[in-house]
Amino acid sequence: MKRLLLLFLIAISVGLCAKTGLFLSIYPVLSLNNYTVHDREYQPDFDDLRTYFFYPAFASAGVELSGSSYRALFRLDFRQDITSFLRGRSWSNFPIRHNAYTLYIDTDLPRVGFAEFENDFLRISAGKRRLHFGPATYNFVLSETVPYFEHLWLDLGADVLSGKYFYSFFVISSDRSIFDSPRTLIGHSVGYEGSSTRIGFVETNLISNTFPDLRDIGPFMVFHNNYAKNSNVNAGLFVESRIGILELYGMLYADDILIPGDRTENPTSLGWYLGGEAALIDGNDYVGPVLWDEQFGLREKTLFNKSGGLKLKYEHYHSTPYLYNREFEEGKYINPIRFNADDIEGGAYLVINGFYGFPYGPDISLDLLALSYETRKIFTELRIEYIRQGSYRIENFYGEPFEFDWYRLAQPITRKTRLSLNFHYSPDEKQEITFSASMAFGGKSEFSLKIGCGRFFSFLRF
Repeated sequence: MKRLLLLFLIAISVGLCAKTGLFLSIYPVLSLNNYTVHDREYQPDFDDLRTYFFYPAFASAGVELSGSSYRALFRLDFRQDITSFLRGRSWSNFPIRHNAYTLYIDTDLPRVGFAEFENDFLRISAGKRRLHFGPATYNFVLSETVPYFEHLWLDLGADVLSGKYFYSFFVISSDRSIFDSPRTLIGHSVGYEGSSTRIGFVETNLISNTFPDLRDIGPFMVFHNNYAKNSNVNAGLFVESRIGILELYGMLYADDILIPGDRTENPTSLGWYLGGEAALIDGNDYVGPVLWDEQFGLREKTLFNKSGGLKLKYEHYHSTPYLYNREFEEGKYINPIRFNADDIEGGAYLVINGFYGFPYGPDISLDLLALSYETRKIFTELRIEYIRQGSYRIENFYGEPFEFDWYRLAQPITRKTRLSLNFHYSPDEKQEITFSASMAFGGKSEFSLKIGCGRFFSFLRF
């Protein structure tokens, strides 16, 4: 009977799934760098977390079921423990203990596991993966710099004679064990897309210390009219346009806007960006093996279609000092992530605060310039980021009297330049060779050189 049931399940899988089976990958990386070797009392920050995830997982394994309109995937990434990375093992991504050459794997997995469905009208995703809003490298709503989001995502699109109307809705849950209370981010966007222009409105509501109710999760609502307690509502306008070889985009994002006569005394807090990309030479998309976490990510649909070739990109970002902030910790627009770390910050569990959106946070002015080249077998990018950071941080006191100007960076200002080169080569879509180099100037100078070779294997495919 059990054998018949197994054969029945296999037959169903073959009938329903165009691509079903197991997969395994291995991706050893070696690095030469001057990263600081920290002691066990060190408190890592989001920059440390981003640097840690610039290394691929040493190995991964999982199962995928997919067809023409749906996909379900579960992936375990066997990654070096973050303690080992911070305490002297950053010369590789080998999963070994920081104080001995014995096997020690990060146990905070899986980081990828989701099911999705898509047709001409609807796209829905539920599970755990990276998310990104908009066409820019970073975004003030959601950015794929966060390792993962526990989410439910819904896209709707309706064609009309002159273009298309679109609507998106998402719900994200943060780890409620950190504050010993739930934190839920709910967002939606609506807009219109024509042949050369896309414009829309986005609104988010961070609900803390309580679970959302039906008033919060109603998809076709306006969050600003809720007047709810423990609710941090933000909103933004975004626009995208195509002019010849140029793809232009921008966003104005508002946390608070101080209006005369308003009952709140919170200062105006904004974030905005403008950017553009020029396609200098046409080309094909890079088709390499799926070995990196971001390759499983979900991005908002935009006006622009992904394409390869030679491209030049410039973006400018500005976040005001009081963006994302509130007087109580749970209300801040941060997404804390817990790690079962080996021996850092005194041992036991480790919590690193990141942002749902812009990874540099408030009180930042950033210029980004990148040149990329992409074919089916090669992807390479040269990027420079020039960062001006004010002295106000998300963990600083938020309340009256608000001592800093609402728009200008808080004095004193620190400056930092980051230069990076990334190169990927895939000869046959099953293996990849990567080389990367990065340097940072301003404050403590850092450099890193990495080289790695990855291989993807599939088994029992139907």
